[in-house]
Amino acid sequence: MSDSSIILAIKKLLSLLSVSEKWRLGKMMGFSFCISILEMITATMIVVLAQIINKPESGAKYISYLGFRENLAPYSIVLYFALGVALIYFIKNALATVEVFFQHFSIQRMNYRFKKKLLHRFAQVDYNLYLTRNSAQGFAVVSSDADLTFSSGLVSLTIIFSETVIFLSLVSMIIYLNPLFAFFMFAIGGILGLGLVKGLFPLFYGWGQNLQEYAVQSNKNLFQFFHAFKEIVLIGKRDSFINAYHFYSRKKSQVQAIQNVTNILPRMITEVLFVGLFVLSIGYFCLNSADPQQMMGILGGYLYAGFRLMPGLNRIITQLNTFKSIIPSIDRVHHEYHYLAQKENYVDCPALTFHHSLNLKNVSFHYLNTTRYALQQINLTISKGECIGIIGETGSGKSTLTDIILGLLKPNQGEILVDNKFPVNSYQWHSRIGYVPQSVYLVDDTIAANVAFGDAVAELNHEKLQQAIHGAQLQQFIEKLPNGLNTMVGERGVQLSGGERQRIAIARALYRDPEILIFDEATSALDNETESRLMDTIDAIHQKQLTIIMIAHRLTTLKNCSRIVVMKNGIIDRIISYNELSKTKNIA
Repeated sequence: MSDSSIILAIKKLLSLLSVSEKWRLGKMMGFSFCISILEMITATMIVVLAQIINKPESGAKYISYLGFRENLAPYSIVLYFALGVALIYFIKNALATVEVFFQHFSIQRMNYRFKKKLLHRFAQVDYNLYLTRNSAQGFAVVSSDADLTFSSGLVSLTIIFSETVIFLSLVSMIIYLNPLFAFFMFAIGGILGLGLVKGLFPLFYGWGQNLQEYAVQSNKNLFQFFHAFKEIVLIGKRDSFINAYHFYSRKKSQVQAIQNVTNILPRMITEVLFVGLFVLSIGYFCLNSADPQQMMGILGGYLYAGFRLMPGLNRIITQLNTFKSIIPSIDRVHHEYHYLAQKENYVDCPALTFHHSLNLKNVSFHYLNTTRYALQQINLTISKGECIGIIGETGSGKSTLTDIILGLLKPNQGEILVDNKFPVNSYQWHSRIGYVPQSVYLVDDTIAANVAFGDAVAELNHEKLQQAIHGAQLQQFIEKLPNGLNTMVGERGVQLSGGERQRIAIARALYRDPEILIFDEATSALDNETESRLMDTIDAIHQKQLTIIMIAHRLTTLKNCSRIVVMKNGIIDRIISYNELSKTKNIA
């Protein structure tokens, strides 16, 4: 369960920063300290200026403190002090402007650098764990929670620190001027402030938790609406999905409205408090028959301090409320960053070679949150250059075996090695694989960008691109297009046929110049004619002595395989030839 402690949340937030970023945060605090000193100097000079305006001849004493021995006219003394106040105020505000720029640019730099590090952590997440998570949660962490943690959380902390230092400086000045009066004022203000803290902070933490949950749920329903748009329209379930999104969106809006309204309350209360204390302070001095000159000076300082403290106090309370409301986001980001990614999921193996075979030895595996084994005691050797098929009923373990071979899933028992010594859960093994899934993901970009998936335009290798296009037998199709390789495919390739999308997937796999090609039921959604053309493509690829693994349902897909592995209930039921398979009525 998340802890709502502000101190603990600050520790978690600081743990997300690098050493250099912590030093940069320290510089921000230094700026705040310098500004607080200037605030105190400004307030002190205003007190003195109020006294001099009330009694100009008293200014000679202050002038002498500054080293001036000349007899100046009273109006000159007032003028010089007024100019001094203006100069100090200008310097203070200029420095405050620099601080604001430095603070916000620094925090935004920390924000985008952290999100880059966070995505790198996500890229290291165990695929087994990834399968148990909803993509909307990861999206919310990066796009929402991380932004809140830095843009709101870190900004809130710096504002709270800055305003608190200034607040304490001005309070110190008021205490110096009249300790009893200051104690009287701050005792009343402290009691009311404590009521605000105890009454509002817990509410903001709860609202923050609700906002976080509603954001994830509304994002999830929104993704479902757009990703399944065709099916939703056809089955007439528009209202169901819209209402599901609307429910959480409405909840989120209601909480945000309550939170925004409540944020205004401290400002109203502190304004009433300030005016009330100002009237009480006048009464206090009148009842104690204070000297008018002294009273003018103190009240002048009080007015400046009050007009500076009141918005500052509002900001402190508002930012504390804001920080409290985003503690759930800080908790989630901290958890995701520190605990989800495990470096040992994927290893660096520079010496990896694939000269002989891929060996699975006594491999058993079960997914998280289940004790049932998806694979049991799998022993299989795939020779380099071999074309092997894997078939079986739904749930027989084909896809799990594929992910084991890909190095995405690590066996709970046994091992899988390349040439009997190199691990498959390595970056070098991944770089040797060309993978063609059943449902290829195409980005809303050109054909060239989809083949060279992930490569920037400047990094695109045109020679490899043309080889991949020819290898996937896409050249004739591309030549008919007005824009050729620069033709936009639409979101998820909606402007292409199933066969064209699969050929782009094959070209994408070939672009990587792989040593092993894995077709994961890549032809199951195609018609017979399209599948036949694709099989010709795969046969031509195999002539290049690539190792090919075909996971399939259809017999015709496997005709070029030297061996066919039949999976059943997570085990290898038998290994047979294509001729034997074609004579078998019960394939799986």
